[in-house]
Amino acid sequence: MEPIKETPLQTIRRQLIELLSAGTCGVRELSQELHQSEKEIYDHLEHIERSLKASGKRLVIEPSACLSCGFVFEHRTRPQPPGHCPQCKKTRIRRPRYAIR
Repeated sequence: MEPIKETPLQTIRRQLIELLSAGTCGVRELSQELHQSEKEIYDHLEHIERSLKASGKRLVIEPSACLSCGFVFEHRTRPQPPGHCPQCKKTRIRRPRYAIR
């Protein structure tokens, strides 16, 4: 009897790195593509950000922006989107987008 040959499956993080290396994506798109919750994607992004430093690449975050007043969250370092705008206090926030460069 011959042993069953298994095809190597890529881990979620490797799939994320592949998708983000190909272009800029939002968490919702990544979540739908990989069939993972958005919360899990954010957790993976934090780990990917740390592991990319060793390879000389980096996770580029296109910052969130308030859709009401236009405030841009330029200095935010966490991948999760903010809950509300510090200027106008509204919650209409465009989510950040991510890429690997």
